[in-house]
Amino acid sequence: MIKRHRIPAEIFDRLERLASVLKQDQRVIFAYLFGGLASGVQKPLSDVDIAVFLDPACVNAETKLDLIGQLTDTLGTDEVDLVILNTAPISLVGRILKQKKLLADNQPFQRHQFESLKMREFFDFRRLEQAILDRRFAGGR
Repeated sequence: MIKRHRIPAEIFDRLERLASVLKQDQRVIFAYLFGGLASGVQKPLSDVDIAVFLDPACVNAETKLDLIGQLTDTLGTDEVDLVILNTAPISLVGRILKQKKLLADNQPFQRHQFESLKMREFFDFRRLEQAILDRRFAGGR
């Protein structure tokens, strides 16, 4: 959600540039745009939601900080949320995969494997989550 400034009006052009940058980054296996901008709609309170799957050897705080810097420089805004898919909870990963727009795909086979596994895990999780919510709210608490 917007904190300080609106995102640039030409954000979709900048996202194309970001896709090129991410394709050149050897640490990035694949990357998605998700959230409101993935549907192609920019609203006054929009931010830029990016999810990346990294080479496992690169999953650390230093890489995340470097990527955030790369994203904010390329996009021209600080209104960026970065999710590292390698370590994100299944509840978030599943929701990202349901509304993603592919930005970079440096290893398509690995991306397909990841998506297949995580969607199956998410559907299993979703059933359990729904059962918990049903029990919680059925009791009127």
